[in-house]
Amino acid sequence: MNRDQTHEWTRTRWLLWFFLGVSVALSLQALGARAAGGWDGLVNVGEHSSLRPFIEQELGPVLTTPGGHDGQFSLVLALDPFGRTGTHRMFDHDAYRYRRIVYPLLSGGFGLLHGRAVLGGLVVVAALGVGLATASVARLAGLLGARLWVVFGVLADPGVWMSTQLLTSDALALGLSLTGIVLWLRQRRSWALVIFALALLTKDQYLLIPVAVAGWTWSMGLRREAALVAVAPALPLIAWAMSLSLTLGGGFATRRNFALLGILDSARIWRETFPAEQALIALTIAGLLIATVAPLRAGRLFRWLAWPWVLLALLTSTWVWDLGNNAARVLAPLWVFGLLALSAAMGKLRRTGVHRDLQAPHASAP
Repeated sequence: MNRDQTHEWTRTRWLLWFFLGVSVALSLQALGARAAGGWDGLVNVGEHSSLRPFIEQELGPVLTTPGGHDGQFSLVLALDPFGRTGTHRMFDHDAYRYRRIVYPLLSGGFGLLHGRAVLGGLVVVAALGVGLATASVARLAGLLGARLWVVFGVLADPGVWMSTQLLTSDALALGLSLTGIVLWLRQRRSWALVIFALALLTKDQYLLIPVAVAGWTWSMGLRREAALVAVAPALPLIAWAMSLSLTLGGGFATRRNFALLGILDSARIWRETFPAEQALIALTIAGLLIATVAPLRAGRLFRWLAWPWVLLALLTSTWVWDLGNNAARVLAPLWVFGLLALSAAMGKLRRTGVHRDLQAPHASAP
């Protein structure tokens, strides 16, 4: 097979994995909609939410939940991404919500869509994020000496499931970030920086990934490239947060998401939560353990990618750890990087030299 044929086959495989991820995500969303009683149930509008009148003006009467969830904010942001109607004044931490603008901006067609078209946009864009994540992990498996079963790190990731069914930005941010890693390893640096920047404007905590890539690149002796990937993707986020600080205030707010070992404080109440939430907590902790241990034998890059998320898990407050769906979504990369590292470590035990490509960043990727 010549070079052009190889390139075409690689692109075809990427598309197949992408459509598989999208199909799985749409299936999960359909199941969630059926369980909720309708597609608008995915929005999780709070029964007494101040946003409910605005949402029902667009969608008509909607299914509600007692407490509501973040999907209602995604919908309102998608309907009014530029804050023209003043609905942001009804948000809790409005600048914090607007800081993560890419998912609702794309879903609402930059404010051009209305009504149920916006709901459809939220569903489709979240599914596209899962497609990107699936295809990128499959590509990373080839680049890093892992087996293709690591795609289950995305397709079976409880955080990805929760994000697609709750219509939050996590799935898209994960998909963009993993795509950025692939582009960086393939020496497509400019595109990688653009994609990383979009990921950070989708969900700011994904700054951990370009910083991790920068740390690995620095360790390979490429100091200029490391500085570039550490700084450049963050600049649009900083500029956007500064503009929000000037217009709304609190553009850099963290909303009580950080505290040392919040997991220990939350452990006291887990037995009082619903079984489904307990299962999500258990799966998240399992991902945390895998992401901690597997990189020890997998190689330097895997440690750079996985361990910042382990650290984040230890610095995350009870605001996240109290609820399993929150912890699973926020820490979704634990399963992805943990399984990648586990597969690579198993391969390293089977044979030597599997990571030779990682020692020469300028070499052509296999």
